[in-house]
Amino acid sequence: MSLNYTMYRSTTIGEALERTLEEFASDETITKNLVKRVLLNFDKAVNTKLATQVKNRYTFKANKLRAYRFCDNVWTFVMEDVEVKDPNKQATKYAHMKIVACDASRKG
Repeated sequence: MSLNYTMYRSTTIGEALERTLEEFASDETITKNLVKRVLLNFDKAVNTKLATQVKNRYTFKANKLRAYRFCDNVWTFVMEDVEVKDPNKQATKYAHMKIVACDASRKG
């Protein structure tokens, strides 16, 4: 699995998983190698589920594109004054938004 697909480790559940695994490793309950394997499985599972089971489509419109970049097959967009519409056409406004997008079909 490419490092590009570790972005979900910065979510609440990903951070909690990493903290728990670090505690287990420091107590020598599990090995560092097992920690790496669990995190790689987490990365793979999250990406697979999002690619195959999430069907909602959101639309967004930003008044200002502050920055964008493409590096290692990953797009990053930083926007201001963004309106997001859910599938039911309910709109929510955000002052700032960052979107990170990568090719879920890539083999790494």
